[in-house]
Amino acid sequence: MKIHTATLGVVEAAPESFLTLPDGLIGFEEHKEFALLELADYRPFRWLQSFSDPGLSFPVLDPHAFVPAYEPSLSEADRAGLGFDPGETPLFYAIATVEDAGKSVTINLRAPLVVHPTRRIARQVVLADSRWEIQHPILERARRAAPARAKASH
Repeated sequence: MKIHTATLGVVEAAPESFLTLPDGLIGFEEHKEFALLELADYRPFRWLQSFSDPGLSFPVLDPHAFVPAYEPSLSEADRAGLGFDPGETPLFYAIATVEDAGKSVTINLRAPLVVHPTRRIARQVVLADSRWEIQHPILERARRAAPARAKASH
């Protein structure tokens, strides 16, 4: 299916990319149907694109790629609300904020998008665990670490 978007132009969205967010996203509760797009030109980002508004899209990232120790704890109510059976594993995505022409990128670890991979239902869940930041910097830390690695290799 072709989707017309304001940010990405016309893109192809396969049915397995479709997500229903019964509660919408925080601040965008009226938008319930999205596609989670994975486009080669934008990797590692994926795009959460609203079907009802071509101008509404969010860059998202796999938080584990940047914070390997990220282990959010979902309440039983959150798991049940998404239809998880015991032993089923959710997928997590962090909404990214890109600022300063791409020089600063943060991800929201406190309110991840939690996806049931087979039912294609998702919710943005606000976690009670204060270890996870709302604006966790990922690009700035990577840039600071690169010179340290270069010095260590000399």
